Amino acid sequence: MDSKIIPKLYMKLLPIQILLVIISGMNGIIDNVFASNFIGKDAMAVTGIFGPVTNFLNAINALFFGGAQVLCGKYLGRRMEERTKSIFTIDISIMIIVAILLTAVSEAVPSALASALGANDDLNAELASYIRGYAVGLPFFCLGTQFTAFLQLEHKEKLSYISIVSMFISNAFFNWLFIAAFDMGLFGLGLSTSIGNMMFFLIQAIHYLSGKSVLKFSLKHIVRSDLKDIVINGIPGASTQLCIFVRGIIIIHIIKHFIGYDGLAAYSAISSFGSVYWAVPAGVTSAVIVLGSVYVGDEDREGLKTLMKTFFTRGLGIVIAVSAALSALCVPLTMMFFRDTSADVYHMTVLGFMLFPISTPVSAFTVGLNNYYHCQYHEKIVRIVSVIDGLIGVCLFSIILAPLFKMTGIWIAQIAGGLMSATALIIFATLYNHSLPYTLEKLMCFPEGFGVSEKDRIDISVNSMDQVINISEQVWGFCKEHNVDAKRTNCASLSVEELAGNIVRHGFRDGKKNSIDIRVSYVKGDIVISFKDDCIPFNPAQASQLFDSDDKTHNVGLRLASSIGGSMNYQNTFGLNILTIRI
Repeated sequence: MDSKIIPKLYMKLLPIQILLVIISGMNGIIDNVFASNFIGKDAMAVTGIFGPVTNFLNAINALFFGGAQVLCGKYLGRRMEERTKSIFTIDISIMIIVAILLTAVSEAVPSALASALGANDDLNAELASYIRGYAVGLPFFCLGTQFTAFLQLEHKEKLSYISIVSMFISNAFFNWLFIAAFDMGLFGLGLSTSIGNMMFFLIQAIHYLSGKSVLKFSLKHIVRSDLKDIVINGIPGASTQLCIFVRGIIIIHIIKHFIGYDGLAAYSAISSFGSVYWAVPAGVTSAVIVLGSVYVGDEDREGLKTLMKTFFTRGLGIVIAVSAALSALCVPLTMMFFRDTSADVYHMTVLGFMLFPISTPVSAFTVGLNNYYHCQYHEKIVRIVSVIDGLIGVCLFSIILAPLFKMTGIWIAQIAGGLMSATALIIFATLYNHSLPYTLEKLMCFPEGFGVSEKDRIDISVNSMDQVINISEQVWGFCKEHNVDAKRTNCASLSVEELAGNIVRHGFRDGKKNSIDIRVSYVKGDIVISFKDDCIPFNPAQASQLFDSDDKTHNVGLRLASSIGGSMNYQNTFGLNILTIRI
């Protein structure tokens, strides 16, 4: 099996996964550019103190859309499309309640929140003003983030792209209007972000208000137990973000104590840009959990191996390339925020842009492998590594190194923390296999009995009509090896050839490199045939012309499968057609 579908799907999912993470970070860069150039260095310190709040919001969003993504992927992998409507309804309902509560608290006691974040008397009023402006858009940001996660399930990523670009343009325009033109200060800085979040939400909401969406808000579809499952499956991603939130507060206090406001301003610049830069490794690793959940649900061992091979080669390759580019651009990136080359804050920031990217390939390795383990329910190590990676590692090394090396110690702590997390995963895989994980199979730590064994399946990849001709013979031989009766053997071989031919004739698009992955498995006495292709969406299980033709020789294999009680199930996920026939 020379599958090209999984790498294509992986690369196709990357942009939207990157944009899911880049949202708050890009808004942070826009805000910091206007803060540093139109308000002053103290405004950068304010946004730096506020930074952990975005991590807290990301933790809440990750808890729900992370859990919802995993469940939807698994239900779709098991052909339970109706169940995804329950997930969607519960997710959106809870997020509406949570977002309104967050806004109400932020508007009611902004000064108390500013004090809790660590703002002293000099910065408390400024931070409280920024919080009041920012809080207006919280419900729109939270719901818009959920919509982005669900739209990719419906293959509507373009709408998300439009909404995100509109949000950035809106934020930049209103920052200029409120700060440069009307001099509204930090309140205007927060309010412009809120207006951008409104645009982000409204554009995506159009799809769900149109009535054309597959996932519909319907209270009658709710399965109450799904709320618990969403939370359980969302905890690893949320705990990482929550740890990052706590880590941010701890690091801010360490910097204030050992370095001062110049260190805070440098940390704010790196953190805001780091949130955008981290979107690349985050997208690379998120694609693992999105696709991995589908293939785990289908118990597709080879598909998962192809997915992880793609992650370790293409995914990490992209992260390494972007990291090298960012380090090389350390000076011009610093000039976006600080232009006085003699100032201490300038040198701290240059060093941060140079060193921070070194930590990201290791962190990407850790998060990607941890996401895969989450799909496979290795929950203990997932929780342990989430805490090490998000909190313990960086904080521990920061406490040790900051007194000795000042801001340089803070930047080195990022690298040391990532290495600590990666080491924990290698130790887990070693203990699981009772030997070093020197192969991909060992590193993936498959549960015992997972997937269909090699002797009980054949995998075929089809790229052209010429390859269709020999399929029925391969399937026929496989069935005879497993002592399947003649009627079901003929049915399976004819069905595979006919469906593969139909997909090539009607689904392959001119100028596109399409392919079909076919798996024939012997499972508990049944023949299970699975087709996966990236062609034009087409559901043969509902296409009446397959069975209603007057020509009784037309689609004889499918007619035979239907007549002997065979089942047929179709779904389209992430632009991938998945058809399963059980005979």
